[in-house]
Amino acid sequence: MKKILIINNEKDKDDFGWIPIIKEAISKIEETKFVVIHHSEISKESLDEINPDLIYATGRVTYDWTIEEILKDYDAELKMFQNTAIPTIGVCAGHQLMAIAYGATFGKMVETAEDEETIRETGFQDIEIIKNAPLFKDLDNRFRCYELHRDEVKSIPDNFELLASTEMCKIQAMKHKNKNLYGVQFHPEQYNDQNLDGKVILTNLLNLTNVE
Repeated sequence: MKKILIINNEKDKDDFGWIPIIKEAISKIEETKFVVIHHSEISKESLDEINPDLIYATGRVTYDWTIEEILKDYDAELKMFQNTAIPTIGVCAGHQLMAIAYGATFGKMVETAEDEETIRETGFQDIEIIKNAPLFKDLDNRFRCYELHRDEVKSIPDNFELLASTEMCKIQAMKHKNKNLYGVQFHPEQYNDQNLDGKVILTNLLNLTNVE
């Protein structure tokens, strides 16, 4: 049975954000063992003790943050992204953290006035594959996944390649050139019977491990 480490990227330890949805979405595909830790609890010792087959770094419901907060409070996670050889996906905020760990920047997709809605890409959106990868096996050139974000990664980090884009957000998916590190701006865990591409992506993600 695969062991999946879910890293909770919410500001507060008691806020589990997307995690119940992630667990349910993956459990519909296959039986796995989940271990959840808050990003502040990451260390070499904790990772060695858990010894996961796959790492899933979550998005954040509390999406309003600054680069100063990230560099101060998420330092352990940034180092994990830099050093891990374990197959890993960063989703939404996790995607942005992965990019920052490798020297990229992030920011709002669109600058908004004080009274304007800041979330600019929401609901199921069409995403275009720019370069195929194992994560997209069995998908068409365009697929649909759920979006909920105002920020985006502004440039592809060193040693990464662009995999997918939307009209509004260029860097929807990226992969490290030499490791199974994927960052996706969309939420594959938020699929339904009418929109199953996220389920295909999660199935492909589980297949990145060598564990039966």
